[in-house]
Amino acid sequence: MSEEGHVKVLNETGEESNAQVLDSVAVSQRLQKAMLKMTGKFLDETTGKVNYASLKSSEEFREYCATAGQLRAVDVEKLDEKEKLAFFINVYNALTVHSLTEIQGERRIDTALDVPAFWSSHAYRIGPFVCSLDDIEHGVLRGNKAHPSTGRPVIPEDDPRLKYQVSTLEPRIHFALNCGAMSCPMVRVYSSNNLEVALEGATRSYLTQEVKVEDDVVRLPEILSWYRDDFAPDEMGMLRWIRTYLEEKEQLALDTLMATGGSAGPKVEFFYNWSLNKL
Repeated sequence: MSEEGHVKVLNETGEESNAQVLDSVAVSQRLQKAMLKMTGKFLDETTGKVNYASLKSSEEFREYCATAGQLRAVDVEKLDEKEKLAFFINVYNALTVHSLTEIQGERRIDTALDVPAFWSSHAYRIGPFVCSLDDIEHGVLRGNKAHPSTGRPVIPEDDPRLKYQVSTLEPRIHFALNCGAMSCPMVRVYSSNNLEVALEGATRSYLTQEVKVEDDVVRLPEILSWYRDDFAPDEMGMLRWIRTYLEEKEQLALDTLMATGGSAGPKVEFFYNWSLNKL
């Protein structure tokens, strides 16, 4: 691990590349295998919680950290759009787990919010560039759309990292990215071959579990508020977007509220549990 300014780069050690450019898809596949080993052993698939304490001292974590070093020698520009999406979703989730595991080894935290600037201060070197969690999510996967908390893009217009960004924003990424909170989607591993099915499944699984229509109120995870514009121009459009992923009972309840809510639409309440997803 090294520090560049206030940014902690977590993969400056690990397997050496010997200055050779590595195949990005191959490295992504190795990372997938290493992540699957970690999640298979230290992730409770029922609750989505991670045993960070046991993970920190495990052989699986050491193997993953070594593999993450290979990211320094990849050429992301050779990836097609599907490969790029899967690659950066996996890297984001892996960096989240890596960062929180390192932090939990140093001190106890109850939420990632306890760490100042967590999403902008933890990063990997990917090829020649340092990319933080914010850079990956907003700069790359959201096509450098404005960060919801600042209203500004996270990557400057003249920054060479912009060549990593996807050409089209895929809104379902928001149900694939894990930020370490209990209200986050569960960590899964993605590939270009299973991307469509996996994103569709992750979106349906998350929304059917988290969205509630009861007492004439639509209760939604705050992800849908922060990134509303990624789904639709307005709230009613966003509700219509998520409707197709709900169970029939919730669909009918939502239809009734949208029909009777007038031009303002139904009453909507947002929630989010920031508690760390740790065992």
